[in-house]
Amino acid sequence: MTRYAFLALALALAACGGSTSGLNSAEIQAFNTAAQGISAAAATYGTQAAAMTNAGTCSNAQATYANQVQPMLAQTKTMGTAMDKQMGSMGHMADGDMECAANAMEAELARHGGVACASATDMTPNKTEAAQHVATMELWANHQMVRSNAMSSMMEMGMMGGMNGGSGSTGHCVHNADGSYTFQP
Repeated sequence: MTRYAFLALALALAACGGSTSGLNSAEIQAFNTAAQGISAAAATYGTQAAAMTNAGTCSNAQATYANQVQPMLAQTKTMGTAMDKQMGSMGHMADGDMECAANAMEAELARHGGVACASATDMTPNKTEAAQHVATMELWANHQMVRSNAMSSMMEMGMMGGMNGGSGSTGHCVHNADGSYTFQP
């Protein structure tokens, strides 16, 4: 009798063992919120950059923005692997590119930091660089929001009315052999 009870318990545990990466609705919401924060910070930076008048305002705006974005970016990087595994466990391996997108944003932030205020006297190239950076960061952040919204929908979490942010369909993040990242529609 004990052996049958043990066997029944083992079978019951095995039946429930189809667990994915263990993500829950709060973790997916946190990932989505971080992506929303990155997008909002980039938009604010874009507004500030458009109003830059000298090298000092350029440097201050870029440093403030980078300091604001880095913790949110770190959060998406930390969670990216688990999010990708979750997508894979739901049969959507091609959509498991959130770690790649977080790495792409990190690389873009570092690239921008190195060239953001290159012109000390003419703000036009600095403003152009900032606008290009903002567009790139908003593209990647939207990608992350769309992916986390899709994951939430697939998991049928509801998220108390759904998550905010992210619109439309999204492409795929590709980590190129040269170390760069490409967004492929």
